[in-house]
Amino acid sequence: MAMGFGSQMTGTPMVIMWANSDGSITLSQRQASREVEPSVVSSPPRVATLQDSLSVATGSNPKFVYTIPANSDTQQTIIWAWSSIQPSSSAPDARLVQHTAQGTMSLNLANVISGGSGSGSNSGSSSGAGALTSRQKMILAHGIIATLGFILFLPIGALIPRYLRTFINGRTWFTTHWVVQFLLAGVTIVIGVALGIAAVSQRGGSPTTTHKRVGLVLFALYLVQVGLGAVIHWVKPKGPRKRPAQNYFHAILGIVIIALSLWQVRTGYREEWPSITGREEVPNGINIVWYIWVVLLPVLYAVGMAFLPKQYAQERKARESQGPSDSIHLVHNPSYRAL
Repeated sequence: MAMGFGSQMTGTPMVIMWANSDGSITLSQRQASREVEPSVVSSPPRVATLQDSLSVATGSNPKFVYTIPANSDTQQTIIWAWSSIQPSSSAPDARLVQHTAQGTMSLNLANVISGGSGSGSNSGSSSGAGALTSRQKMILAHGIIATLGFILFLPIGALIPRYLRTFINGRTWFTTHWVVQFLLAGVTIVIGVALGIAAVSQRGGSPTTTHKRVGLVLFALYLVQVGLGAVIHWVKPKGPRKRPAQNYFHAILGIVIIALSLWQVRTGYREEWPSITGREEVPNGINIVWYIWVVLLPVLYAVGMAFLPKQYAQERKARESQGPSDSIHLVHNPSYRAL
C-alpha cells in the first residue's frame, strides 16, 4: 500500500507499507523524480511512524496504520496505489513491484469528525467515484478522440474505395478517401495521440506499458501509411502490365493498422483507464459496441471485396488503352489505388 501527499507521482513524498511473512509491517518513505520506482528518502519532510498496536498484518482484512505530523493544509490531495504482490524483503529499501491500481483523493481536513457509531462526517472524496481530475479528463479526451480517429474514420476511409471506386469517377472517390483518411482521421489521431503523450508527460512518466508503446507504434504506422498512399497516387509506372506491389502492401498495412487499433482501444478502456485513474471499469455497453464493430467491419470489407473483379476489369481496360511502357513518371491518375 502506498500513499503520497500530492496530486502526482513525480516529486510527491510517499509512505509505502507492506506486510512481511513473519507478521511484521515495513514502513518506507520514498519519492520519485518521475513515474519510476520511488527511492528511499533518508530525511523526509515529515516523518511517518508505524502504529503497530492499531495495524493488522494478517487475515482477510489487513490494516496498515501510521501517524504523520500535521501541516497547515486544510485541503489535502492524496495519491494512492496498491499491489497484490509484496516485496521480497522487509528492508525499507526493498525493490517494489509495479502497482496494480492507483488513484487520487482529496481530504477536507477542516471538517470535524464526530464520535459515535457511524455518525462521522464524510471528510474526503475519492477519484474512484467523484468528479474527474484535470488529468483524468485529459485521459478521457485522449481515449474518445483517438478512438474516433483509429477505429471510426480510418475504417470508413478504407471502405470508401472498396464500395465506390468501381461506380464513380476516380477523382471523386479518391478525394473522398483522402479527406476521410488524411483530414478527418489525421486531425483526430494527432490530437488524440498528443493528449495521451501530454497525460503521461504531466506526471513525468514515459511509455512503460504495452498500451502506451503500441500507441506510439500505431501512430508511426499511420504516418507510414499516409506517405505510402501519397507515393502510390503520385508516382507510378506509365501503363504497367500488372498491379504495382506497393498497392497490395498499402492495403495489407491498412488492415493491420485497423486490427491493431481495435485491440488498442480495448486495452485502453479495459486496462489502462481503471489502472491509471483508480476508477471503476467503463460501462459494459462500451464493450458491447466494441464487439459489434469488431464483427461488422470485416463483414463490410468482405462484401466490398465482391467488387474486385469489376475493378480489375476496369483497370485492365485502362492499361490496354494506354499502351505498353516501362518508364516511371509522375501522374495524377487514381486508377491504381490500393485494395
